[in-house]
Amino acid sequence: MPAGTRLSLAAGDWASHLGLPGTVPLEVRTVAVAIASAGDAPVGMMWVRGHLPECAGPSACARPWCLRVAVRLEVLYDAVAAQ
Repeated sequence: MPAGTRLSLAAGDWASHLGLPGTVPLEVRTVAVAIASAGDAPVGMMWVRGHLPECAGPSACARPWCLRVAVRLEVLYDAVAAQ
């Protein structure tokens, strides 16, 4: 998935870094899909690192991303297919 892809995630399409299911919609601009750490993601999900739309970008964050969420694989496939 190219960096900068915008994901519009519905509640239930994502989980927090603690594995808790997302309960609200979330918009994310992707930085990377973390294939290397997929083993610790919830089943059927992949870690995505990215920025919130209101974030000014990497210079405004402590790391090159401001959040890491697990996203359902189907949502990632659909985002790639829509490009």
